[in-house]
Amino acid sequence: MIEVTRRQALFLAGTGMATLAGCSDSSDDGGTDDDGTEGTTELDGDLPSYASVLAETNRPTYFYGAIDFETMSTIIDDEGAEAGDEPTDLLIGNPIVVALLCSFGLSQLANSRASTSYSANDETPSGEGELVFADGVYTLVGEYDRDGLAIDLEDDGYRRETAEESYAVYTDAETGEAIGITDEVYAFSYPNPDDDEFDAVAAVERTVETASGNRAPKHATDNEFEALLRAGETTGITLGLYTADDEFAADALADDQPEDDAESLEFEFGAFEGAFGVHQQLSVEDSDASASAVVTYADDDRVDVDRLESSLGTDADSLEVARDGTAVSFTAEYSGDLA
Repeated sequence: MIEVTRRQALFLAGTGMATLAGCSDSSDDGGTDDDGTEGTTELDGDLPSYASVLAETNRPTYFYGAIDFETMSTIIDDEGAEAGDEPTDLLIGNPIVVALLCSFGLSQLANSRASTSYSANDETPSGEGELVFADGVYTLVGEYDRDGLAIDLEDDGYRRETAEESYAVYTDAETGEAIGITDEVYAFSYPNPDDDEFDAVAAVERTVETASGNRAPKHATDNEFEALLRAGETTGITLGLYTADDEFAADALADDQPEDDAESLEFEFGAFEGAFGVHQQLSVEDSDASASAVVTYADDDRVDVDRLESSLGTDADSLEVARDGTAVSFTAEYSGDLA
């Protein structure tokens, strides 16, 4: 699975947000109460604002993560995040890794030749904007001067790969960095040394083509994926893990843990064995937090509430667990430092 170093990523994120003026401006501003028996699970909420950037792919497993910049700023400014034990409660741990993954993306952008052109053409209102990671692509959703970006990127030596009426894609020949732009999206990616089949340019082009309405987003072609997007709250930090199969393949849930002395966190999806969809959400305010998860299965025989309860909400001050047919939901409240 994806591995990030927590303390290093937080440091890089702070540096990145300070360097990227647009991002910086946008970010200024347990026990259990339920035994896991039958209840009501809400599965027909609104689509998240970032649904339009989630492109269709041919990969068997689909992962996405998103964070708004207000939440990113809250986590970075939390001094408690620099110390203490790493969270073992997956309602907290998995979304925090999304935040770290996104912060690492910001640091990459801040250190690229495109950082100046990005900042100069970012018109996202203060307090707004979000960062989405999907299909190997980081996507900043906001408002951009696309014509200005195009001019500046070419002046910086980026090569134009694709130029359509509503989007364009550029590459850096030296680093392999790929950048896609629309009026509302700035997407970027890099070659993956661990995946020879990953094409950063193609992935970025899929993203901006989808975001600009020239390609159907994944939720428009897959009803089960749309239901996953609508399964819970979409503010703060969200993540989704999905497969079109009846259940996740073992390699999609692998929990390759860091060494005992490693200062790192990883996604942990082993508790979701037998499921085909997971939606998690975390909201942070000062030192308090609320978290939720909805886990969906193909049939009753695969549902394992006990397995889920052993990993989700274990550190919560209050926890509600509900089952509605083949879906199980968790809603938890936390107080005190998250770390």
